[in-house]
Amino acid sequence: MREDADFHDYQELEGALRQYNALGSSRPLAARRALVAMARFEAAHCPTVRAMRQTYQIALRLQRGEELFQEEG
Repeated sequence: MREDADFHDYQELEGALRQYNALGSSRPLAARRALVAMARFEAAHCPTVRAMRQTYQIALRLQRGEELFQEEG
């Protein structure tokens, strides 16, 4: 689970850096925007410590075969 999440972060970083390098000095403002967009996207999608803990707890419960919730009624 962790490996997949980190892998996608690296793909996003690599894509932004490639775009930055492709735009280079010919379009410096657009190149800068590629880096800013990547940083803003990562910041918006970065899980909090609480969210990460909840994700790991859910994965552990699923691995143990526990129920995640019970329907009422």
